[in-house]
Amino acid sequence: MRPALSAAALLAALGAAAPARAGDHDGLYGRFDGDLELRVAAGAALAQGGAALAAQVTALYLCTAGVYVHYADALGAVGPRAIRSLATGLHLAPVFLARYASNLERGPARADLLLDSLAFEIGPFWAEPHGARWATTPGLEIALGLAFPILGRATGPFLGVRGALRWRPGDFVAGAGGDALERGALLSLTLGWHHVVPSHLVDAGDGLVR
Repeated sequence: MRPALSAAALLAALGAAAPARAGDHDGLYGRFDGDLELRVAAGAALAQGGAALAAQVTALYLCTAGVYVHYADALGAVGPRAIRSLATGLHLAPVFLARYASNLERGPARADLLLDSLAFEIGPFWAEPHGARWATTPGLEIALGLAFPILGRATGPFLGVRGALRWRPGDFVAGAGGDALERGALLSLTLGWHHVVPSHLVDAGDGLVR
């Protein structure tokens, strides 16, 4: 844990000392340097019974819509109700384009990027409870997340927080008991890297006009 905290502190210090770039106040902060944003993050997932390792991979088009995969692993701990879980689905962050079109991206950069990172995720999840096999029938996960940009740029390190509510197949049966924690709710705290790259997804078939 200490190396991870030290690394986070170092990144924060670098971010505070980093000079502003010429394009830092254009309201984009590098988000249109490419059309595809790739994110990789890792940290801890807090759930009923204890913590687990959390990891997430996300791919977004124009920093707005895409897909995600979230994995949690208790690493042999006996506290958490689930040994492992895997979720995937749709990631939507619609605030950015709406604010940019309304000329509301006025800075500071970290505040704009933090607000625009508000995201909604929905999709199926599978869990492996203690003493049982992976569930063959998926449940439903709904999550909200935020990401704080350490360097104030779209490409760089981010601190993320994600809260997810989960419903197992049996939870949709009338009269099913249990609160949100018993159903498998997770709070994930992660350190990750976001990277904007040009993939030309839309104009892949276009030819050069002379």
